[in-house]
Amino acid sequence: MALHGELAWQEKAGPLNNEEGLYAHFHATRTFGAQTLTVGVEHLDAGVQTPLATLHAFNGYADATDARRLAGTHGGLTDTYASYMVPIFWGMKWTNSVRIFGDNAISNNLGFGIDSVLAKKFDDHFTAIAKLGYVDTSDALYKSTTRVSVELNYTF
Repeated sequence: MALHGELAWQEKAGPLNNEEGLYAHFHATRTFGAQTLTVGVEHLDAGVQTPLATLHAFNGYADATDARRLAGTHGGLTDTYASYMVPIFWGMKWTNSVRIFGDNAISNNLGFGIDSVLAKKFDDHFTAIAKLGYVDTSDALYKSTTRVSVELNYTF
């Protein structure tokens, strides 16, 4: 089992630079042969900004939380998630995730999300990826969103 943790404190956060906040991200990963299970939680206090972060990799592929997270105008964001990766056929890997979103109080439900990613690495240079991200929320701060993307990545 692999454990990962991050912890940060931010001063002068939020759109008015008058807030302080905590950022924390912890997850545990367990590998079962070629399959992987990850369970974790990421928490940002209200106003914590992450302007240099690669947000698409966090909080679901629907990107429903990105704009407010970048601006620091969210009321706090807690993402509790579990993901499961399994190799399928022809060397493809299929990863599915479920997410429950909360606010600064952690207990308030902002909605849930589902992600599904299919990836095929052809060689050291080319990888094809198809992603589906869905977020369902009734909260006024965020919008229910479905996003589908297909990529061909070249690494040199």
